[in-house]
Amino acid sequence: MEKKKVGLKSLFNNTGVFLDPKFNSIQINNIQYDSRKIEKGDLFIAVKGFESDGHNYLDQVAKSGAVAAVVQQIDSQLELPQVVVKDSRKMMGLLAYNFYAKYLDKIDLIGITGTNGKTTCSYLIRSVLEAGGVSCGLAGTIEYIIGTKKIDAWNTTPEAIDLYKMLAGMQQAGNKACVLEVSSHALALNRVAGLKFKIAIFTNLSRDHMDFHRDMDTYFLDKNKLFSQLAEGGVVITNIDDPYGAKIFGPHRITTGTSGKADIYAIDWKISRKGTELNLQLPEKKMQINSALVGDFNVYNLLTAVAAGLAMNISTEKIKQGLEQQQTVPGRLESYPLKNGALAVIDYAHTPDALEKALTTIRKITDNKLIVVFGCGGDRDKGKRPLMGKVAQKLADHVIVTDDNPRTENSQKIIEDIMAGIEKKDKTEIIANRGHAIKQAIKKSKQGDVLLIAGKGHESYQIIGKVKHNFDEAAIIRETDNA
Repeated sequence: MEKKKVGLKSLFNNTGVFLDPKFNSIQINNIQYDSRKIEKGDLFIAVKGFESDGHNYLDQVAKSGAVAAVVQQIDSQLELPQVVVKDSRKMMGLLAYNFYAKYLDKIDLIGITGTNGKTTCSYLIRSVLEAGGVSCGLAGTIEYIIGTKKIDAWNTTPEAIDLYKMLAGMQQAGNKACVLEVSSHALALNRVAGLKFKIAIFTNLSRDHMDFHRDMDTYFLDKNKLFSQLAEGGVVITNIDDPYGAKIFGPHRITTGTSGKADIYAIDWKISRKGTELNLQLPEKKMQINSALVGDFNVYNLLTAVAAGLAMNISTEKIKQGLEQQQTVPGRLESYPLKNGALAVIDYAHTPDALEKALTTIRKITDNKLIVVFGCGGDRDKGKRPLMGKVAQKLADHVIVTDDNPRTENSQKIIEDIMAGIEKKDKTEIIANRGHAIKQAIKKSKQGDVLLIAGKGHESYQIIGKVKHNFDEAAIIRETDNA
């Protein structure tokens, strides 16, 4: 990407901040929020984070060659020029947008928010656009796709500077559009400030992240921020079967659901181990899709992708082609047939609602017993733990409670929180070591059984303390099955 100096004054255009004329002559090479990345001629944005405060590194960035800093409170001991703003994190997004505007204005952004389904929708929509001849990047929970290059994701929605640079890279690499998963954290923390979305999508809302959001109403309000950032002529797509989704509006709205109240709705569908056969009604015609994805909840994801394709002027033939080409989504009901005739399934379900939907779906393809292995993450919403225990005991024939990512919490305490929601202890066992739990479940399984390994999905690691350890559930399944 070409590098060209940018005037500090121009960076503050349309930000609502009056820049003192004494800063008008300052030219910027790059913008950074990480003090370790500062090079000569850069602008540093001091952000107050959860673990560190950028204001503590102003002296360091000055010595590293920063020509100015954006701060919330000035350090009068430094000669470094400092622009004081009310919220430096939000300002970071607005400044990053202005810095990369010539690229960002040339790429169509499709933002997806909601508790569940974001990742699957993002892959389906990207496949639809690619089938329709629209080169499409992706930024989400699993990976970032920039042109033909794939990078493992470090955050569902990265910090604004990282994200906007990535989007600019997509445009430079030939992408005409990008599908972004937009998390509630990102919206609450203004990580997408300044961006304008051609399409903004709402999937659903259920309990999650209550360690971060004050309550469900706050959680919804944060999600709803996405729909205030539509580009001119932008389209809202929302699932009106979800009570929160029914509250989402926009000047141009396409609704999806399973009744004639929606603009695009499922007429009927059939689920098997091979996938989902879906018949749906569009505004002017019927459509049939034979998807390799399994599950009632994937009906909603498919409907959303169809709506997005239509909003992007993709033909129904190409929409169908794109959806049927997407054979799987990493860590989303990924199936592994076992030699004993059982089936192991890996899924990212880590909320009560997602676990209920996964178990309900899998029950439909289970000939014998349904076994679930799951845990809950440490240092996260504790209130959902007994709720997940209750869902598991209600819908599974056998429950194995284990670790997820315990992080800095005591593993046994997390398990006790889960067990508080389980009344039928006779069909439940505790195996704290997740690897051992998966192996034990496979060894116990018989022909016709289905084993759901829930919670981590695509993750190839386990976080214990503050350390990431290699942990590949698919490899554990294969190793145990071949033993």
